[in-house]
Amino acid sequence: MNPSVVADCKEGDLHLIGALQPLGALVAVRIDTGRVDYCSANIAEWLGDTPDGVLGRWASDVFGNAWPELKRLAESAGSNRIGQIELAAPVTAVAHRRGEHYVLEFEPAAITDPEWWDEAARIDFIGRLSHAYTPKGVAEVLTSAIAAATGYDRVMVYRFLEDWDGEVIDQCCKPGVEGFLGLRFPAHDIPANARRLYTLNWQRIIADTESANVELYAAADIHEPLDLTFAMLRAVHPVHIQYLRNMGIRGSFSVSLLVEGRLWGLVTCHDYSGKALNCVERLAFEEMARLACLHLTNICRLETESLRSVLRERLAVMSRALDPAADQPKQLLVGQLAGLQNMLEADGVRLRWGSEEHCQGELPDADGLAALDDWLLQNKPGVSSHFDELPKPLRHHDNLRFNAAGVLNLHISPKCELLAVRKEQIQKVTWAGKQASEDAEPAPSLTPRSSFQAWAQNVRYRAKRWGEATLEIAEELREALAEYRQAARHKELAYLDPLTGLANRYAFEQAMADRISHCRRSGERFALHMLDLDRFKPINDTYGHVAGDELLKTIGERMKTIARREDVVARLGGDEFAIIEWYVAEDEDAAAQAVRIVEAISEPVMFGEHRLDISASIGTAIFPTHAQDATALLEYADRALYLVKAGQRRRA
Repeated sequence: MNPSVVADCKEGDLHLIGALQPLGALVAVRIDTGRVDYCSANIAEWLGDTPDGVLGRWASDVFGNAWPELKRLAESAGSNRIGQIELAAPVTAVAHRRGEHYVLEFEPAAITDPEWWDEAARIDFIGRLSHAYTPKGVAEVLTSAIAAATGYDRVMVYRFLEDWDGEVIDQCCKPGVEGFLGLRFPAHDIPANARRLYTLNWQRIIADTESANVELYAAADIHEPLDLTFAMLRAVHPVHIQYLRNMGIRGSFSVSLLVEGRLWGLVTCHDYSGKALNCVERLAFEEMARLACLHLTNICRLETESLRSVLRERLAVMSRALDPAADQPKQLLVGQLAGLQNMLEADGVRLRWGSEEHCQGELPDADGLAALDDWLLQNKPGVSSHFDELPKPLRHHDNLRFNAAGVLNLHISPKCELLAVRKEQIQKVTWAGKQASEDAEPAPSLTPRSSFQAWAQNVRYRAKRWGEATLEIAEELREALAEYRQAARHKELAYLDPLTGLANRYAFEQAMADRISHCRRSGERFALHMLDLDRFKPINDTYGHVAGDELLKTIGERMKTIARREDVVARLGGDEFAIIEWYVAEDEDAAAQAVRIVEAISEPVMFGEHRLDISASIGTAIFPTHAQDATALLEYADRALYLVKAGQRRRA
């Protein structure tokens, strides 16, 4: 075996292991020259010539009349084809092309069509699959069919979970044979390098865990190991052999189950006395698995598309409710938070819009949210992100563990984010054997367990997984909210005075029209206050435009503070301001508000070391007492302001 691969089961290139199981022999022929570059140590049993007599020779000389047929079989890239060939004796040849070589494997001659997999059996199998409507149902069809055909002591369907842990979802066991139904196996039982090979080469036979492997030899000028990715008889790593021995298993066979190109699971067969399936049988089981995978793919697609359909309808309903042209687009979105929570199937959501935060549902406390925000800022700055398991640095926050073990953070714009959280769901998991602690120092090495006795554990810090469909809709939601935020921002800029952030003249006129229309229907009253600063020009001339701008911004802030939430505060231009005071019961109420406005504005303003003394004049008009349309109301308020400035009335 290749020492570098054997030394590292977890990371080694298992396809370069450099050895074969003793079920057959192997020869690799270089495609461009036709020279034999590799052969197995037992090749004499199949060709009647030793490795020294085979390596470096032309394949046409080694195989004679059989070479054209072998070459034809091997022309298939990345998949095996079989044929019956006459060498020293009749054999079954399995061949494929990989990289620069034709890879030829030889096994004892096998019948071409197993009786249990003829045309009638295929039709019956497909019929049974058509009545399986869940992955569990497909697994039941597979285990029963393979167990009946092979006679293995235990046949299981092992499904991979999102974190690559595996769980047995169905099994067929002979009487007295221990089962593993419902038990969980850790991801490191089948590490990533092994899963990659299962994705490419669908089957793996181990006829006898007690048999010795056969080494591969290379020609003298060859120094690279042969790529055995698609070899049917590739040797298995010693750690995996020991793993099976610890289970008491002597013979094993597995077939991959792939859905949408991803390793979904394995059909795994175990036998306590050793069992060899010939290559024709193994390919028949692979065909059976591929048929099951087609049906599994359709089931999974249907489940996903059904969920997508529901989520898209929820998104459409929300999108129809959001109108960026509305008076208050932020408040409109805040009103949709319950719908957003429902759409994302979250326990709580938080909308961050500028400096404001709006919450819905159950969220972590302030300390927990602050810790989560810091973590997101450090690890996922400015991007959308999610996790289903609370990161270790956050686990000391109990409130986060309870309320935000799962997080989906949608980055909408630099000042707008939607955070969705899911609560911790403590899972009681029953493992096949006790697992090594993930936190152990040093990290536990990849060694097979000695016991597979059921061991229960409460798995914490995890939430319901953000599924593929939910994440896809979340991205569509993020894009929709980004467009909404941008449109609202454009509207905001069109309606706001850029210096003070108050409503501009256009927004003020629109608000006036809306208020008058409403009051004509309802009979309510409102006041219009027109305000002009006194001695603003001398300040501007003396201290410059920067001081003037700072003064105007301060005045704007003071006016927003004195006004009520439903009032409209506007800067009409220069040092001219206005307030629409909503709902005035008595004329005296409007007069009292005018006094408060002037008093608030008249407080001194500091610009650096300079004290700026300012005052204001104000004119008030009440709808419908003083006028009954916008033009007349403005003229009345302007006239009142002029009289104040001319000294014919009090300044407020």
